[in-house]
Amino acid sequence: MTNPHILLVESDVLVRKPLAEYLRDCGYKVVEALNTDEAVEVLTTVNAAIGIVLADVSSPGKIDGFGLANWMRSNGIEAKIILAGTVQKAAAKAQDLCEDGPLLSKPYDHSLLLNRIKSEVAARARNGTPEPGI
Repeated sequence: MTNPHILLVESDVLVRKPLAEYLRDCGYKVVEALNTDEAVEVLTTVNAAIGIVLADVSSPGKIDGFGLANWMRSNGIEAKIILAGTVQKAAAKAQDLCEDGPLLSKPYDHSLLLNRIKSEVAARARNGTPEPGI
């Protein structure tokens, strides 16, 4: 099975670029979005089938990271979402939107993030869910 495409939604270029490069070095194809408006555009583009969305809960745009997760659910986007943020009280809300646990904390622990992504990929394989591809 091939690695899923990851949509990384992060407004801070000093966080987004190194994290995207790390994930690429780990074998993932990464599409970067500066805000949730760009993320929605990517997710609605036929040429961009994303398997995992990693979004900051406080992402700028018309909606925040929580809004993006809700939008994905209400629009039938099957990608798994991993929410991240620094606000601890947001963990309960993130857990409601992310099937496999609460949000990740920032700054990102790269190995923890990679393990979470691998877990999502393994769960899809066990469930027989094909990975979308570009």
